Amino acid sequence: MNVFDCIDYIQPSVYRDGDLVLGGFFPLYTLKHNSDAEWKFFVTSPRQNVTFNLWPYLLQNEMRGDLHHILGPGLNFQNYGYVLIFLFAIEEINKSHLVLPNISLGFRLYNAFPSVFRTLESVLGWLSENEPPTPNYTCETHTKNMAVIAGIPSEFFVQAGPLLELYRTPQISYDTLDPLLKTKDQFSSLYQISPKHSFLASALVSLLIHFGWTWVGILVPDEKNGEEFIGYLIKEMTIKGTVCGEISVCPPNASLDQLTEEKLDTTIMKSSNDLYNAVHLVARALHDMIFMGEETRYHMGAEFPALLPWQLHPFIRTTQLENSAGDHVSLNENRNCVSRYDILNFVNFPGDLGFPIKVGEFIAQGLRGQSLVIQEELIEWAFGFTETPHSVCSNSCDAGFMKIPQKWKPICCFDCISCPEGEISNQTDSDTCKECPQSQYPNMERNRCLPRIVIFLAYDDPLGMALACTALGFSLITAGVLCIFVKHRDSPIVKANNRTLSYVLLLSLLLCFLCSLLFIGRPDTATCILRQITFGVVFTVAVSTVLAKTITVILAFKALTPGRTMRRLLQSGASNAVVPICSLIQLIICVLWLGTSPPFVDIDTHSEPRNIIIVCNKGSVTAFYCVLGFLGFLALGTFFLAYQARNLPDTFNEAKFLTFSMLVFCSVWVTFLPVYHSTQGKVMVAVEIFSILASSVGLLGCIFAPKCYVIFLHPDRNTSKGLRNKTCFEKK
Repeated sequence: MNVFDCIDYIQPSVYRDGDLVLGGFFPLYTLKHNSDAEWKFFVTSPRQNVTFNLWPYLLQNEMRGDLHHILGPGLNFQNYGYVLIFLFAIEEINKSHLVLPNISLGFRLYNAFPSVFRTLESVLGWLSENEPPTPNYTCETHTKNMAVIAGIPSEFFVQAGPLLELYRTPQISYDTLDPLLKTKDQFSSLYQISPKHSFLASALVSLLIHFGWTWVGILVPDEKNGEEFIGYLIKEMTIKGTVCGEISVCPPNASLDQLTEEKLDTTIMKSSNDLYNAVHLVARALHDMIFMGEETRYHMGAEFPALLPWQLHPFIRTTQLENSAGDHVSLNENRNCVSRYDILNFVNFPGDLGFPIKVGEFIAQGLRGQSLVIQEELIEWAFGFTETPHSVCSNSCDAGFMKIPQKWKPICCFDCISCPEGEISNQTDSDTCKECPQSQYPNMERNRCLPRIVIFLAYDDPLGMALACTALGFSLITAGVLCIFVKHRDSPIVKANNRTLSYVLLLSLLLCFLCSLLFIGRPDTATCILRQITFGVVFTVAVSTVLAKTITVILAFKALTPGRTMRRLLQSGASNAVVPICSLIQLIICVLWLGTSPPFVDIDTHSEPRNIIIVCNKGSVTAFYCVLGFLGFLALGTFFLAYQARNLPDTFNEAKFLTFSMLVFCSVWVTFLPVYHSTQGKVMVAVEIFSILASSVGLLGCIFAPKCYVIFLHPDRNTSKGLRNKTCFEKK
């Protein structure tokens, strides 16, 4: 048969009779025709004046045997596989005793031309059930045509839909789901058996995540559906955040010569399965419509009920079936098939034969949401791989590290850096590290948190024990000196420079040593308040007492000069008023401190990473430095006056000792400030205790040690006679 005979043999449809008939539209071949004849098609009698101008093409191209110019793109042999599946499904139903028993299914096959002209001709032929078509007429007493099944681009349904919608003829598409066909008002009779592209994208990403593949290349067709799939795929990758790579579009005329034939067959495998399910879904819906119950079962023949296509819709929407492969097929509320994908693995057999084996499945709308099931023991990897291949741009970051994206590269290309100090990551490929709770700290690997130990400057701590013993030791010494002075209260050396002020100074120093014990032990609200208030007030009493003693020395020698004012001040004891006045000022500052922002218990989680240190927070830092500032002002004033009076003559003149004591006191606290601010935690508390003890020891030693020396080692000097002899000796 030559090409001319082939053209003459082409028929508009292939028909096989049956009790009920399904229509199938498949893009099998294309013909170039006279475009001028298109406008005549619906204004003249059908088939009479329409001439397909094929012969010039035949005559022109027969010599070179170029059928491409005659048949357009030519014959699409791949789509003939759909015809075979369509026929196979109908034969399977006709042989079944469970679906449509005693009822035969027929078919009417049409070639779906990519033009409005030929599409409308085919649809009219389907509706009139006759060739050539007669619009708005049917030659049968009752229609046998029940539904149309097609797997061609959405343009077919856009063109044919208005005609089919007039009769509400069910239309089932097994091609990839097209968003243009979702409008229920325009396509109310259309059902799409293929799942949404978003489900396919989700299935693909889930598969890649399962195998840990993050560096992949994906080819999609360069068409509308391909663009939509890319959008869904990128969105799914962004949500999962683990897959990246290069997505390339494949033009319609791209060459896939490097792919084997059996792998090309898989490109239609999913659509073939959808076509098979579509035929069975319609057959099951017809079965349910006809055999709704025992009382409505009809016999074929004269008693066969007159069925109309529009009656089939509610049954299509509610029908659920399980095909011969065990797949569950049903439609959701959007007239789309519930998504279910098989995962196939090509197994190599001798003779370069490859056969797809099902190794898993992905269900997009299961009872528990999306689910992926893979039987890895059934997978046979390509030659050279004994385990799951690795496909990543960057190796995974272990726990304790975090990912840093590489500049100008996809998201799955990254560098691994260790978590910052104080943070951890307890899983691989962490985007960020997180801080441990305050009660925990990171381990050396920074991949988990360990519990911290609560500590404070305790009495059983070596440092705390040493400071406590020192404080108690000097407290006993101070108490002993006080007892000595009380015992020798009538001796000239005790009576000199105001005996009462000496008692007050010794008592305040005793309290200074004891107040340091408040800084040792577990802090609580009471001890935190007492620490600072006691320290401030007691030291103010001590320093103001030294100031009063200094003023007393100065007044004593000024009283020897002519004039009554200095003598009256000395006799009235005006210098003693310095102590209560200064103490009252400091007390007012402390009360304001407590009223605004008092000290409170706090925790220090930064000084020692593995420990939580319980400390006393100063509350108002300003108030704390006001207390220290007032003490410093008193100390400097006292030091200045004592320094001025250091050379005044007299045996029992203690101006020199007062000068040295205040020099030590000021030196300690001037040194304290920078050291205090450079330490943290327990050491900071220890520095404050040490400063209290050192300054107190300085006052005690410089002022009272010389007096005790005279009392115990030179008692002869502690008499009036000794005093006169020493004075006479000094005058000579």
